[in-house]
Amino acid sequence: AEKQIKIDGKNKKIKIPAGVNDGSTIRFDDFDLVLQVKQHPHFRRQEQDIYLEKEIPLSLAVLGGVVEILTLEKPVKLKIRPGTQPGTIVRLQGKGIPYPHSSRRGDQYIVYKIKVPEKVSPKVRKIFEELKKEL
Repeated sequence: AEKQIKIDGKNKKIKIPAGVNDGSTIRFDDFDLVLQVKQHPHFRRQEQDIYLEKEIPLSLAVLGGVVEILTLEKPVKLKIRPGTQPGTIVRLQGKGIPYPHSSRRGDQYIVYKIKVPEKVSPKVRKIFEELKKEL
């Protein structure tokens, strides 16, 4: 990104390389600038890797299917395996934060959270009772 800063009453442009981390310093003229990186509303960052918690319905976790996942560039579709357990982690290689001054990128990790319904209809309750006997 490019940012405008004011030094000694003059506006100056500074280029901030992709992938810098909170607390990184950039030398600019006679100054060292310490950067503060805002936290993303959906992703949690660890160095160049990012983590996204994705809530999926119980039916999708049991039966499998496809889910759309946010990445830094664009949404992607991922296949959910039947029997996916809560806390299952899937790695998307190279979908994380770029390393400064490099073509390499970190990875993106998806952590699946299973949404269990709080209330169920009598019909759904009966189906779960039958499943309980089967399992």
